[in-house]
Amino acid sequence: MRQDTRIAAVAGTVCLLAGSVGQLVQYLVTPLVSVGGSPAEQVAQAAAHPAAMRAASWLDLSILFLVPAVLYVGRVAGAPRSAPAAVATGLTFLTTLFGSAYLFAVDVLVQPPADPDAVGAYLSDPLVSTVTLVFLAGHVIGFVLLAVALWRARAVAAWAAVALGLSPILEIGGQAAGVGAVTVAGCALLVVAFAACAAVLLRAPEGAPAPVGS
Repeated sequence: MRQDTRIAAVAGTVCLLAGSVGQLVQYLVTPLVSVGGSPAEQVAQAAAHPAAMRAASWLDLSILFLVPAVLYVGRVAGAPRSAPAAVATGLTFLTTLFGSAYLFAVDVLVQPPADPDAVGAYLSDPLVSTVTLVFLAGHVIGFVLLAVALWRARAVAAWAAVALGLSPILEIGGQAAGVGAVTVAGCALLVVAFAACAAVLLRAPEGAPAPVGS
């Protein structure tokens, strides 16, 4: 493996692991357990656990690694050579970028002392609501399409592709249902899937990652 290729593989591994593990730890740390709760409830939760809220806000920085991480998953799936993989990568990249901005804004707004009215005004803003819906839909669709691209390219083991496809469904479904264990399972599946992609990057020769079993 050439030096520049090796550096790119290491950088991709850092993004994949830091982003996915950071998201999991952030969810475990954040006191905002009532994701669908009212602004007053979220402000109260943050005020009751200020240290945890500060830690969760700092951990938000690790989620930024998810944005470039998606591009590395796309590379493993064959995005430079496959139009479906490229579309899936682009969709997931954009929605992950929107989602990161949304999470940052919410965590900053609820930092103590926070104004429930200001939080409510932000969350009910039509533009924010639209971006949120686009993020949620694109997050699920994009990752499912990426999982299909990984499966078809035989870039990772089938179980890793399945884990990637299930991760956003469980993550968002668990939050919508208020079942934390389901959300944790979704985040954990993302760690597993991204770790599998990182392993492919690290062992790949100078060219594109070879299909599993080739």
